Amino acid sequence: MATRIPQEFIDEVTSKTDIVDVISKYVQLKKSGKNLFGLCPFHEERTPSFSVAEDKQIFHCFSCGRGGNVYKFIMEMENKTFPEAVIEVAQMGNISVPDQYEARNTQYQNSDSQTLLKMYADAAKLYSHILTKTENGTPALKYLKNRDLSDDLIQTFGIGYAPNNNNLLLQFFKDRDISEDVLKKSGLFAENQEGELFDRFRDRVMIPITDESGNIIAFSGRILDKEASTAKYLNSPETEIFNKGKTLFNLNNAKKEIREKGNVILFEGFMDVISAYKAGVTNGVASMGTSLTDQQLYVLSRLTNKINVCYDGDDPGVEATYRALTQLTDERFTYGVISIPNRMDPDEYIRSEGFEKFQNLASGGVQTPIAFILNYFKRNYNLNNEHDQLEFLNQSLHEIVKLQSPVEVDMYVGKVADEMHVSKEAINKELDALRRQQAIQKPANNYKDVQQHALEQVTSSVRPKYNRLEKSERFLLYWAINFPEVRINLKGEGFSFVHQNYQRIFDALLSYVEQDDVDDDEINISDFMNVLDNDDKNLLAELEMMNMPDEYNDQEIDDYVRNIQNSDLENKLADLNEQLKKAAMVGDNKLQMELVKQLVDVRRILCN
Repeated sequence: MATRIPQEFIDEVTSKTDIVDVISKYVQLKKSGKNLFGLCPFHEERTPSFSVAEDKQIFHCFSCGRGGNVYKFIMEMENKTFPEAVIEVAQMGNISVPDQYEARNTQYQNSDSQTLLKMYADAAKLYSHILTKTENGTPALKYLKNRDLSDDLIQTFGIGYAPNNNNLLLQFFKDRDISEDVLKKSGLFAENQEGELFDRFRDRVMIPITDESGNIIAFSGRILDKEASTAKYLNSPETEIFNKGKTLFNLNNAKKEIREKGNVILFEGFMDVISAYKAGVTNGVASMGTSLTDQQLYVLSRLTNKINVCYDGDDPGVEATYRALTQLTDERFTYGVISIPNRMDPDEYIRSEGFEKFQNLASGGVQTPIAFILNYFKRNYNLNNEHDQLEFLNQSLHEIVKLQSPVEVDMYVGKVADEMHVSKEAINKELDALRRQQAIQKPANNYKDVQQHALEQVTSSVRPKYNRLEKSERFLLYWAINFPEVRINLKGEGFSFVHQNYQRIFDALLSYVEQDDVDDDEINISDFMNVLDNDDKNLLAELEMMNMPDEYNDQEIDDYVRNIQNSDLENKLADLNEQLKKAAMVGDNKLQMELVKQLVDVRRILCN
């Protein structure tokens, strides 16, 4: 059982951490005015509405409303508790975490997702132990060594081995009193016709698949017996914690390099990613299917705007590369192709040519998509045949016409002209005709995308509308947080906010400043957030991100207080006006006179 983390350690971590450094591991941030902006990691958007205030050490999304300090960010991103988030942030900053603060509770938590995460972590440890510490793992370890995977690399990727045993893992979890219902949900087991569970993975090298935060959420098992009739790779089915459309293999390890290098390399298989990592190319990922999904692209868009495709160099790999390029049409990215020579896959090339050549290929051998596609077309046609020549020209023009840069267009028109032994002028005439034809069709084809983008731009800039009362509460609370004399005066007058969420933050503020180690003159917003619940953290971040002047004036504060204190009278005034309308409609003159008298009295009080 871990010891409770003391405030002194939390303060140390807070003082040594810059929220920008932490969030930059997940979001591509750009400076805009005083703050930094990026695409929100908590919902999909095309227009950045996620803001980070480095001076206050807080974040806020103007679209979905989430906000808080660095610990809240980690809690939301990685589904962690506050103590776990503190430890995670400390480890990110290489701050030594005393052993007694590390969680050592081995009991499974109540929620199914937390239980499954713990099960997958335990299964990975078991598979790793079998691979590296038992005789059963010797053949699998030999296979990995033959592929030049070192002990360090095996440990880095958590690779293990599932022996040819139907109920090894099943018994392992039954001994830990995991219910059959949870065992079925886990995806670690399959059922026979009698409804009996057995281990899904048997006699396979086990590669853990992690989420963006490094939690193991699935496995990919590679068969050892090449002659076996079963599938070469077997992946976990989708579960409560694993959605293959949202998952990218190795993203947790690669995201730092992706940001630093400014691009991500998309490989075809998990072993290619691992081999590239071994060769020093550490910004590689692999998708869980044949193409990137919208969710995967969104995750990558927070880290980079450049995707390089590096599939096998054989015919199926070239076909897969072409299909990928035709599907990668998201305008947030530019694309490139790393072609492996001599029909090799990345792993074969690395083992044959060495680390340095592969590094040079990955950094300096990137083709543009159009260059790859033109070469791909050449593979499929006999350019000594007139019919094939015309087909090649037609397909090439349909790709060149998509280019936006006049320089690129001219360059590739020249290449095709040289290839076909025709003039550039003739090809440009064909290109102009194709442009005119497509221009007619374009409005109908892209109307939906244009409308969607316009809608996103509008909705990202929309701010909630508040009535006079709530505006007064928001502004008054902001000044009370940032200026001690304002909150002292409010406290002395026994002032209360009308809406409970503002009152809760104000009460928490008064309690917070009474602590001995708190500087009452200047509130540390990030630290203050630690005493609030999640909804109030979101609200406080929103208030602190308001565009406010540096100073207030006394008249402004008095007006806010008066608006709030008179809110009951204003509600009564609105009610009387509504009653007066109804009395007029039914012709009740006596009631109208009484209501008018009451209206005059209320207005007199409001004017004083």
